[in-house]
Amino acid sequence: MNVMDGKREQRTGIRERHPDAWARATTAAHVALALWLAWNAFHAIEGVLWQWPAHLDTVGVDGRLYYRAAHMWLSGGDPWTAYTQTNTWPVSGQYIHELFTGPPPTVLAFVPFTWIPEDLFTVGWLGLTVAATVYALRRLGLPIWWLLFPPVVTGIVSGNPHMVALAVLLCGSNKLRWLAVPLKAYAVFPMLAERQWRALGILAAIVGASVVIFLPLWVQYRLDYAQVNEWLTGPGTAGGFSATRDPRLFALTAAALGALALIDRRAAGWLAVPALWPATQYFYATFALPLRSPWLAAALALAQPKEAAVVPWAIVAYSAARVAQWLYRRLWGAAVDSEAHAREVVE
Repeated sequence: MNVMDGKREQRTGIRERHPDAWARATTAAHVALALWLAWNAFHAIEGVLWQWPAHLDTVGVDGRLYYRAAHMWLSGGDPWTAYTQTNTWPVSGQYIHELFTGPPPTVLAFVPFTWIPEDLFTVGWLGLTVAATVYALRRLGLPIWWLLFPPVVTGIVSGNPHMVALAVLLCGSNKLRWLAVPLKAYAVFPMLAERQWRALGILAAIVGASVVIFLPLWVQYRLDYAQVNEWLTGPGTAGGFSATRDPRLFALTAAALGALALIDRRAAGWLAVPALWPATQYFYATFALPLRSPWLAAALALAQPKEAAVVPWAIVAYSAARVAQWLYRRLWGAAVDSEAHAREVVE
């Protein structure tokens, strides 16, 4: 890539830098996909409706957990002992405990919100999550009914910071994108793929400063890391939705993404997290939205059971299709050029 191409690449928005399969879709395809997404979105969150209203405690639960971790630290406690508890399915006398597992920058990111009462924060954070998701869809030029994309729906209902991080990654300011990583550490991978060097430089400086200023917090994280990692990779997450549940599938998925990276580095960077990150949640698949592929979205709408590993298999299929399409165009274009040259020689 020459210098002018690099400058042009920086000026164009993410919408212009990724394949636009959606622009060619018919109205019937829009309607069919919307109905398919809505059907699967309902099944993705139907547990909230079981034994109503017992499971309303799951709405916004992730935002509540992150708030509690920051509040715990400010109170002099260990943020990696913070947890939430929700009713079991079906409701019983027992509760499901979810532990906080974010790194120190995530704790610090939620400290400014701790002056707000917890319940009020949870409601406000849910509102911010919806607004951030709508913003992300507008940045990508996707119809508003893509709010029905099941990973989007589960991300909103849980109130996970992932959805806000996605919006920050897609914002137009190089000076603000670094904020995505304190919200969700894995956001660094699409930033690297997008070559957001200024934002990454700011991030490195701020994380470095946090190590110096808040060293005891980092030390505590190091002491708790084994416990945090055990919870992430153990029965509590049921293996997650990524390929990490099966070493063979992991190797296949990594190879597929490696091949995709040769022709589309950015697409591979966005898909790396839902495909390969340990103990992924279903809403991590929203990182496929910047690719704006209706076919990939239709496949990712199927989430259950986790053992089926739909997310990595769908990404493998997408990568293979993109690489095959690229090879076909290159080979077909070479054949056409060769035939045209032969005709010129004959004439």
